[in-house]
Amino acid sequence: MNTHDTGGPAQSSRGALLGALLAGVALVGYVWFVGTGDVLAALGRVPPDRALALAAIGFCPVLVWGLSLRIVFAAIGVADSVWEAVALFVASVFLNGVTPFGQVGGDPPSALLIARRADATFETGLAAIASVNALNRVAVVLLGVVGGAWYTVRIATVDPLREAVLLAVGLGPVGVIVAVTAWRRRHALADWTGGALGRVLVPAGDLCPGVTPPSRGAVRDRARGFVASIDRVASHPVLLAAAFLLGVAGQLLVAAVLWFVLAVLGVSASLPLVLLVVPAAKLAGFTPLPGGTGGAEALLAGLLVAGAGTTAPVATAAALLHRVVAFWLPTVVGGLVTIGLLVRSGGRSRR
Repeated sequence: MNTHDTGGPAQSSRGALLGALLAGVALVGYVWFVGTGDVLAALGRVPPDRALALAAIGFCPVLVWGLSLRIVFAAIGVADSVWEAVALFVASVFLNGVTPFGQVGGDPPSALLIARRADATFETGLAAIASVNALNRVAVVLLGVVGGAWYTVRIATVDPLREAVLLAVGLGPVGVIVAVTAWRRRHALADWTGGALGRVLVPAGDLCPGVTPPSRGAVRDRARGFVASIDRVASHPVLLAAAFLLGVAGQLLVAAVLWFVLAVLGVSASLPLVLLVVPAAKLAGFTPLPGGTGGAEALLAGLLVAGAGTTAPVATAAALLHRVVAFWLPTVVGGLVTIGLLVRSGGRSRR
C-alpha cells in the first residue's frame, strides 16, 4: 500500500503518545493503590551497585535473542552480520514496547525495518521476526509448564496458586494441539487470511485519500510469501533447534533477572516459582496498553504475593524493578537503535 498522506506519521505519533499516557496513568494508579510511600521505601533499599548489575544482566536476554535472529536469517537466506541482527532485534523490542498488543502490533513495523535494512521483502522480514518470537513463546511456555509442574508437586501442597497452576499446566497440551493443527493447515490459512485481509484493505484504502490499496490477489500473494519464508526456516532443523535453544537461554536469563531482583529486595523465592510467574506475567503484553504497562506489573506483583508470601509493596517494588531492567531499559535503547538504523538505511527496501 502506497501513500502520500503526510498526516499518517503525525497521527501515529499522537496515538503512541496517547497510549503511553494511558499506560503511565494505569501504572501510577496501581502503585498509588498499593501505597506509593511503601513501594518507594522498598526500592530505596536497593544499593546502587546492585541496581547497575541488574541493569547489565537485563540486557543479556535481548543479546541472546539477537543471535537467534541471526540464525533465522541464515536459514532464510538473508545476509546480515551478527551485530546487525542483534541491532534489528533490539529495535524490535522498542517497536513491541510502544505498540498495543505486544508482538502482534510490533512485528509488522519490525518486519518493515528488517526489509529496509536487509534488502529483503516484507514477508521475509515478518517471517524472520515472527519465527524468533514464536520460538521464544514456545520456550517460555515450556519453562512455565516445567516450573508449574515442579511447583505443584514439590512445593504447593496448600497454596493460593495451586489451582491456577494446575489449570495452566492442563492447558499446555491444548496449545500444542492448536499449534500443530495450524502448522499442518498453514497454506490454507494463508489463502484464507490473505483473502480476508484483501476484503478489508481494498474498501478501506478506497476511502482514504492519497492511498492506493493493493489488490486482493496481491494481499493473498503476500500471505503465501510469508508462509513460504516460514517453510524455509522449517527446512533447516539444525538451525531451528539452535535458535530454539537460544530462545530457552534468553527466557532463563529473564527468570534469573527476577530471581536476582527478589534476592536484592530480601525475598526468598524458589526457581520453579520464578519460572512460573515470568510467563504468566507476559500475558499482560497482549493488552491494548503499550508494553502491557500497568497490567504486567500488577499481575506479576499479585503472583509474587501469592507464591512468595511477600507483602504487596515489596512485590510491587520487585515487579517495577524487574520491568525496568528487563523491559524498559532495553526498550529505550531499542528506540535509539531504531533511529540509528533508519538514518543509516538509505531508504533501501523491497516491497
